[in-house]
Amino acid sequence: MGALLGALSAMSVGGSEAFGRKGSLVVGVLAVGVVSQGMAAMTALVLAVLLSGEVLGPDLVRGALSGLGFGVGMVTYLGGVLRSSSTVVSPLVATMTVVIPFGVAISGSEEASILAVTGVGVAIVGLVMITLGGRATAGIRQGIVWGLTSGLGYGCGLAVLIDTSSASGPWPAVTQRIVACILTLLLAAGSRSMPFPPRGVRWPPLLSGAFGGLASALYVLGVQADALPAAVTGAMFPAVSVALGRIVFGDVVRPPQLVGLGFVLAGVAGVVGG
Repeated sequence: MGALLGALSAMSVGGSEAFGRKGSLVVGVLAVGVVSQGMAAMTALVLAVLLSGEVLGPDLVRGALSGLGFGVGMVTYLGGVLRSSSTVVSPLVATMTVVIPFGVAISGSEEASILAVTGVGVAIVGLVMITLGGRATAGIRQGIVWGLTSGLGYGCGLAVLIDTSSASGPWPAVTQRIVACILTLLLAAGSRSMPFPPRGVRWPPLLSGAFGGLASALYVLGVQADALPAAVTGAMFPAVSVALGRIVFGDVVRPPQLVGLGFVLAGVAGVVGG
């Protein structure tokens, strides 16, 4: 169940990023981020109420800490794909969002089989191949810097959710997105950027937020059910991001990247099987 919820979370992340990127091309990253994170918080709140989770203080704090990482991760991710390409930024982000939560999980009470550890290694090799395969894309250096920053934010943000109680359900996702929204709003105010998009272009950020809130709730539920496979499959969103980047935005996808994607899928299968 953890692997399935993680995979559904990854698909939701891909949808969130696609709409966020579409809106960012028109009104800028921070304006999209404020609306998207606010909508994500409301989506997570609705899911938490519907699923009748308990409001547990420690888990709400973990969610808030996660939100700090997500606020940094989202802004730097969108900034990276606008300066480079999802084929460069996404694999870097995914590598760190696999390694950091996985390392935290196995350093705690979770036990990883040899097959699972091998699967993570194979998936990381595939992600590196996807990254290297995109070297012909413009803005490689900028994409790497922004991607690593985003990956650190997302990775740490996801890792702190691993120890949440299953009794709390999606509630940690609510505080996660509230804090991310506040942080994004402060960044917009500090940079004197427009904090809200005009009425005519609000639908992409709103849809981005709806998918984002769903992604957070699914991830929290996934790691509560089975942390290791959820942490890995939840970070496999580059497959969705790269595909949407090619179809919607015309990003270049090269043969080595397709081979890398095969490694990623094989690695995920190893983790789930382990």
